[in-house]
Amino acid sequence: MNNEQIFIGASRSESSCHKTVEVVIKELKEKSNFQGHRLLDVGCGEGVFTRILGEHYEEVHGIDVQENYIRSFRELVGAESRFFIHNMSASQMTFSDAYFDTVVTIESFEHILDIQRAASECARVLCLGGKLIITVPNRLFPFENHGVKIGEWEFHGRVPLLTWIPFLHDRIALARVFTVGDLNRLFSPCGFKLQKVGFLWPTFEHGGNCFQRFLKPMFSFMRMMEKSLLTMFGTSIVAVFERVEKGN
Repeated sequence: MNNEQIFIGASRSESSCHKTVEVVIKELKEKSNFQGHRLLDVGCGEGVFTRILGEHYEEVHGIDVQENYIRSFRELVGAESRFFIHNMSASQMTFSDAYFDTVVTIESFEHILDIQRAASECARVLCLGGKLIITVPNRLFPFENHGVKIGEWEFHGRVPLLTWIPFLHDRIALARVFTVGDLNRLFSPCGFKLQKVGFLWPTFEHGGNCFQRFLKPMFSFMRMMEKSLLTMFGTSIVAVFERVEKGN
């Protein structure tokens, strides 16, 4: 993937994507209990997921590199002393070693330039026995959802079957996609052990094509597909890793 082609993610407004928020939160909470002393959300955006997942933590930290989202998040939490929102890169965190019980990152790693260093940083700031819960776009899903860039031309709609042509996707796509094996190869050398895997299917709330309004009635069917034998072809991978040892 050409680093110059990675672009920063879009807003996750609860008002415009409330079904998406519900689906993601339900899947994450089925995979992990989200309780402890300190939680870190890498790529927190406006804090839509952070605030819900952080309900049972004494401290909740969110990091992002987009100041407008950080500002919105700070306005939302106001004077709540449990929340700490930082303008900080995932690949250059300033937290102490083993500071967090849980690290969560939702649809963010596909946008990070140096994912190897970001993975190492997640390991460094997470205590032994702590959990990393991550969602990323799935290479097996038959659409590239972030769009492409060819020369100076950019297209931000969906591109069918591009994810199934890795050599081409990695040259022109605006964000990465992953397999479960990719995630394992990224995080295992950092001292993580894969514990659980799940898949999320579309909610049809994000736009991206002119047929979206006709697809919304398929929402319930997509939830059935998440539990079916075809689940591995969903739009996103959900993976839970445990920090079990010091990495390389």
